[in-house]
Amino acid sequence: MIPVRLTTERLVLDQPVAADRELIAEFCRDPLFEKYMTLPWPYELKHADYFIDKVAPGGWDTDSEYTWAIRHDGQFLGAIGYRSTGKDFGYWLGAPHRGKGYMTEAARAMLDWLFERGEQVVLWECVVGNTASAAIAQRLGFAYTGTGPTQLVFRDGSHPMAWHGELRRGVDRTTEWPTA
Repeated sequence: MIPVRLTTERLVLDQPVAADRELIAEFCRDPLFEKYMTLPWPYELKHADYFIDKVAPGGWDTDSEYTWAIRHDGQFLGAIGYRSTGKDFGYWLGAPHRGKGYMTEAARAMLDWLFERGEQVVLWECVVGNTASAAIAQRLGFAYTGTGPTQLVFRDGSHPMAWHGELRRGVDRTTEWPTA
């Protein structure tokens, strides 16, 4: 599939490029990423290069994963992606850009695009305790579906306990969400 560019009132979602590599590496060195993400640790420039050169374009080429860079006024803020094989999505923002509503806005654009393409359900998970990620999923209307091991394998081969949610096309559900 050819990568799709999405736009919102404040954001552009497009492909990560070589000019983003330094910021990607810097943002992915956040200690929260070690705890909550499957990314390599410690995160180095070579990991950013692999993400830009292989992961992002490879997913689009195989129609297995759609990855976008999130930009505001041309500045790289973070990334969001959807894995078609698992029907799930994930996201992250650099620390300076959190708390401004960017991720909720970017995720809404991506979810609208997915549902317009015919997806019926999108899944979400985060490691237990990642209340910031859970708050975004809750704002987006995801229904909390329980706690259990992650679907994704972490760098140590484990499947830590995670909160799980789902969003169904055309269904607006409110459920009780856990607190940390």
